[in-house]
Amino acid sequence: MAAIVGTSLDRPLIESIDAALSALGTSTRDSVLLYLRKRYSISLEEAPERMDEFLQALRALLGYGARVVEKLVIARLVETNEVSLAEARGRNLAEIVNLSSKGRNKV
Repeated sequence: MAAIVGTSLDRPLIESIDAALSALGTSTRDSVLLYLRKRYSISLEEAPERMDEFLQALRALLGYGARVVEKLVIARLVETNEVSLAEARGRNLAEIVNLSSKGRNKV
């Protein structure tokens, strides 16, 4: 299992991903998470440090629907003030996570 990076964005990101998947329905959320765990060995808790792999696996499963989930995650991060709207604008989730972790690790 990969080491946890531990940025301050990890917990809000996990909660935002969970909420976005839950918007698809509980059984769909559970199915997606099971698929990611079984097929790609990625758990929800590992998503922050394996964001590129997580998004790639999500795209393999959901196709364009993965982008919808990604936008829901970004919207929630902005809504909860974890990421500024300016930081999020025009970026995908992987870029936002990379920028956030770089900025927060410099402290």
